Amino acid sequence: MIPESILGRIAHSAGIEDRWLVTLDVMSVYLLQHLDEIDMLEHMCFKGGISLRKVFARVPSRFSRDVDFVDASYQQVSDQGLSPEEYYYKLLYAFDGQNIHDVLWKVKPVEENQLLGDTLRVDLHFFVYDDSPTSGWETRADNVLSIECSFRRPILLPTSRRALREESWFKNLEFAPSPVPVLQTEEAISEKVRAAFQRNNARDIFDLFQYGQLVFDEELVRTMSVMKCWQDRGLYDGPTNFDPHEFLEKLKVENYEWDRLKLQVSQHSWIDPASLISALRQRLSFIEHLSELELELCADRAQRKSALHDELWQSCKERHQGIKSG
Repeated sequence: MIPESILGRIAHSAGIEDRWLVTLDVMSVYLLQHLDEIDMLEHMCFKGGISLRKVFARVPSRFSRDVDFVDASYQQVSDQGLSPEEYYYKLLYAFDGQNIHDVLWKVKPVEENQLLGDTLRVDLHFFVYDDSPTSGWETRADNVLSIECSFRRPILLPTSRRALREESWFKNLEFAPSPVPVLQTEEAISEKVRAAFQRNNARDIFDLFQYGQLVFDEELVRTMSVMKCWQDRGLYDGPTNFDPHEFLEKLKVENYEWDRLKLQVSQHSWIDPASLISALRQRLSFIEHLSELELELCADRAQRKSALHDELWQSCKERHQGIKSG
């Protein structure tokens, strides 16, 4: 484990008051490294807010509380992949009671019914420096790194391994961080579009703004956003699966709680919400120009048009391959 004095310097320079978020950010690198060492990353694709921070973002300014994955063996609708139960026992065997790079890990037991859903959440407790597990360690909340793995939707495009963004404190690690499997940029953005359309969470909007600073293929993002909303409608109960005009109209400052988000963002990277919203609406304006096939899939609330979904899926794979080859 990196020296405690180094961790203190990292926290001091992070630009946020919550030192604990910085500790979680450091511990996520240890977690990812061991997952790779035990070949678990052959089955797990790193995604979500922390992958944006650690891999994609030009300015990694928002800290996250959880480490999110999607089952990477599940890249076709018909594939079985690994079960949540198999994931859990692999994590239990690899981490529980193990001392890895001077970090002692304990896995909080999960209830049997938690292994039957389409999302698995496992709390990993870590003990560093002079800390050690005592009676009741499972109830602690100050040393928990939560893994959440989704089994709900297939990955649309081939994943790729990318290096973590180099940080000054990496030189104090006991290892050179391995590249990690992540979604293609366009798919990561379309996942966030789906989330932002179906719920009102300021962190989704901030993340989309950060993704908007990148270069990406707009047609792929638009088509895959439609497909992901068809696959998973969440709690959205509107007349269609996805309405880009409604989505853009929802992007208003008053629709989001910014104060909570501000606690997760470096002070030197905070952006006035009104400016952020204005820039984001302009950056995502392309999403309104749906094709006839995309409109047809949006209107398929009963999810009967799987052949149309697969036709669009195939076109996305071919377009991605063409971009990659060209």
